[in-house]
This record gives sequence, C-alpha cells and structure tokens, in this order.
Amino acid sequence: MDDGSSPEAGTPGDDWPYRLVDLTPADAPRMRALDEQVWFAVVPGASDAEVMGAFDFSRGQGVEALAPTTPAAPRTALVGLYGAFDMQLTAPGTDRLVQVPASGLSWVGVHPDHRRRGILREMMRAHLRRVHDGGAQAVAALWAAEVGIYGRFGYGPSSLDVTLTLGRGTELNAPAHVVSAAERITTHMMDAADEKALSMLQAAHERTAAATLGIAARNELTTREFHRDLPVARGDKERPQVLFALLDGEPVGYATLRRTSKWDDHMNATGELVVREMAVLQPAALFALAKRLLSFDLVATVVVHARSTDDPLVWWTGGPRASAMRATDGLWLRLVDLPVAMTQRGYAAPVDVVLDVRDATCPWNAGRWRLTVGDRGEAGCERTADPADVALGVEVLGSSYLGGRSIASQAVAGLVTEHRAGAVQALSRAMRADIEPLSTSGF
Repeated sequence: MDDGSSPEAGTPGDDWPYRLVDLTPADAPRMRALDEQVWFAVVPGASDAEVMGAFDFSRGQGVEALAPTTPAAPRTALVGLYGAFDMQLTAPGTDRLVQVPASGLSWVGVHPDHRRRGILREMMRAHLRRVHDGGAQAVAALWAAEVGIYGRFGYGPSSLDVTLTLGRGTELNAPAHVVSAAERITTHMMDAADEKALSMLQAAHERTAAATLGIAARNELTTREFHRDLPVARGDKERPQVLFALLDGEPVGYATLRRTSKWDDHMNATGELVVREMAVLQPAALFALAKRLLSFDLVATVVVHARSTDDPLVWWTGGPRASAMRATDGLWLRLVDLPVAMTQRGYAAPVDVVLDVRDATCPWNAGRWRLTVGDRGEAGCERTADPADVALGVEVLGSSYLGGRSIASQAVAGLVTEHRAGAVQALSRAMRADIEPLSTSGF
C-alpha cells in the first residue's frame, strides 16, 4: 500500500532537512500517529502495539524532520515511514511452478505537510538498496493504493485483481468429473482469530501458494496480523471467518470471508458475503468452496475478490457478464537484482536476446544484458557489450515477470523498442505463462 503522494520535486542533497532512521517498538506511538495522518483512518479500541503489530522493524525505516515543522511539533518529528515483509512469490518454472524470494513493500506513507520534498523517493531508494545489498531477494512486490506512483520507481503491474459479484444460489456449471470429485470434499467454517484456525490457515496458505501462479506467500506473523480481530474496531460486524475445504481431513483450499447483515423495507434478508481471498490445490476444492459460499442463509450477494479473468469460477457461473466481472491492477513487481531475478524463473521457449534496460532508481540494473534460454529451460543472464535487440524499462520486465502481461502487448503500447526483427516476439513468447497469475494474497 502507499500514501498516494504525487511526483516529487527533487532528490535529497546536503541541505535536505530530513534523515532516514531505523525504528524500534518504542516508536509505535508516533508511527501510529503518522499512519493516521496519512490514511486518515482510525482503528478504535486498539493499542499502538496492535496497530503496528505486523511491522517488521528489521525491514522498515522512518524519516525524521531535522527541525520543528510546527510550533507544537518535536524537533525530530516522524514524517515518513515504510515497511517490508519477506515473502515467497510463485512464478513460472520450466517443468513446474517455482517460488522466488521477494520483499513485499507496505506501510508507505508521507505526512501531508511534507509531500513533494523527496521523502518518498529517498525511502524507495533506501528500501531497494537494502533489498539488493541483503542479497536474499531479487524481486520486490507491492499493492498500489494509487497507480500513478510506482512506475517511476521501476515497478510494473504484473497481475489483475478480478472481482466477481454473484447472487445467492447462482448455478455452477462445472464438468461432471469436477462435480464428482467435489463430492469427496467437505467444508468447515472457523473463526479466523481462533488459534487452531490460524495454524490451519497458514499451512493451507503456504501449500496453495506454492501451487498457484502469482501468489506472494505471507509468513506466519504477517498472516496473524492480517487476520487480527479488534472487537471495538469491528463493532457490530461479523468476526472474520475462514472456510476450509477438506479432503480426507486435510485442507486442500480455503476462503476468508465476512458476512454483513442487511434487510430491505419489507424485512427480506439482503445480506452480503465478501470473500477476501480464496486459494485451492484443485478445481474440485474451488467448486466445493464456491457451492458453499453461494448457499449461506440470509445472504443475497456474494462478492469474491482476487480472481483472474480465466478463473474457472468465471466460466462455471456463465462468463464475465453473468459474474459482473470487474478488474483492476493486482500485484506490482520490480526486479531489484536483474540477472538473478531473470534466472530464478522459468521460460516457455528458448530465446537469445540482448536487452538494453533503463533503470534510474537501481542503476546497477541499467545497461545491456544477454538473456539466453536453452531447449531444456536453463536460463543465463549476463552483461554484454553486444548491440541491443530490445530496449525497455525495468518496469516492463516486472509487468511480464509472472507471465500474465506479455512483452508484445507492452511493445504495442510503446513501452518496448525493437532493434532486431523478431526479438520482441521471441522474448514475449519465452516469458509467457500458460494461465493468468492469481493475485490472491494481500499484505
């Protein structure tokens, strides 16, 4: 997530009146105060530690002003903040999907009084430098609150976040063998804050993430905080629930959900059920979960987030019109260590192409790279002085990294320049995946 800041006026110099600082749990009160200023949203009844519970202090930083900003402000007021999480991103492989270590960026915010002063830019540079120098992750990921910000820092939208809106009792026209297999699967709903449910949820999340293109798997701490229930903040809403699909007693899928009670003027139930995320190991589990979700009492509308345009649920329910399909951008990716990132994923076809890459934020990525993929899928990516076949920004590679958005489509949009005939097509085909990535997990 981000703070929605607009492009900034310049870059920090010796007279920049701010400094990057490491934070500790003792900083939680001022971190929360900044968070509320940025997002103008208050979590009632929660302590500072609860609001900032998911923050990984070894991964994030703050920005302090070096002089009082108002008569009432302390000399070192906190005016900027970012955090990050260690994640496993499921990407295309050669014979099967692969999980690539990734750094998930979140908590990004700049105080409204301090925008357009280089704070966001410096935080982004610091984060990406840290990731690169740490050497554990070659890819960074985020969810963008506003789309106009992160392309400037080399991120590209790599998946769609598709929302389906269905009526209670919507018929699922799945093939007979899927329906038959689903008869062996049972469903069980649990309070998402329950300790056993959280443990089962994390295990199911990790299993399904490894088998599903595009999911960025959260660690256990992030999952727990993501599903934390704060009674005062919740008010009269239902406690978050998790619906498990079980095969021989073992989870093969799950859906996290919350119902909202609604009634019309004639006292007819018009409740809404919202599915925040859903992930499965097999089509039968998806069918079993969907059938249960569409049959809850007192519910008129079921809203399912984080699907894809080729998701079976779209077509089992009659297609995009029948499911009121709506799409927005999902996970944004950027390559932090380009040669490592390009060799960690697999490719659909052999290719030998020289890339001339633009990257102003991570200059170590800029320049010409030869990407070679052999018949067995073994990939190499090394610096070269050979003439470029294709010129593109690093954000284009981020957009195509999961195989959902093609290089060729970005060339049509004017984002790629071809210097050797056929090079764009060859690169595009090599980087494509068989299915669209699923942007299921938020963070």
